[in-house]
Amino acid sequence: MRRSSEWVAIERSSPTRRISSLVLYSLTCAAFITGLYLLVRTEPATLDSGEPNPVAGLPGFFTVMAVLGAATFLVPLVRPPKLMVNHFGLRVRPGFGKSLLIPWSNIEELAAIHVGSKRRGTSYLLFAADNYLGRGGSDRPGFLGRSVLREANRATEGLVAGFDLAVRCKDFALEPDQLLARLASFAPGHVQVVDRL
Repeated sequence: MRRSSEWVAIERSSPTRRISSLVLYSLTCAAFITGLYLLVRTEPATLDSGEPNPVAGLPGFFTVMAVLGAATFLVPLVRPPKLMVNHFGLRVRPGFGKSLLIPWSNIEELAAIHVGSKRRGTSYLLFAADNYLGRGGSDRPGFLGRSVLREANRATEGLVAGFDLAVRCKDFALEPDQLLARLASFAPGHVQVVDRL
């Protein structure tokens, strides 16, 4: 029997799509840099004036840029979104930022919303907190913590502006309605649960 203080981790979805995107990005960058190298390999390292030839340095420059670009694919693989729940509250990491601890006593509303078509749309899990978020044992989401909320706000054209935190349902293995039901089973009576899937 599970104690109410034990954290229940919501299983994350498979990172297959992110890994395939990273592989495609790497292959594209490698092909581009190889082609660029073959194009400029006959360029001299220095110009007749004695100054360095900027064209000869292009493959190195684009290699550095490609590695920096790969970080946008690697960071979500290393620090994926996280969602844990118990009868005390939630541990949430919407993106790759820090994990937030939010007690149920600070949460007023838990909602799920689907944006777009059934096949191509995106579902979000939303949390509305009271004015005391950030005090009394609760973490306040910062700029990175609100990135998914900003994305949901743009997708819904401001419909979710009253919420304080959001996570993408596709980041987790459960279907959006199952995810909402799992969290709602831990929520106390004062938390309003809204299903707009």
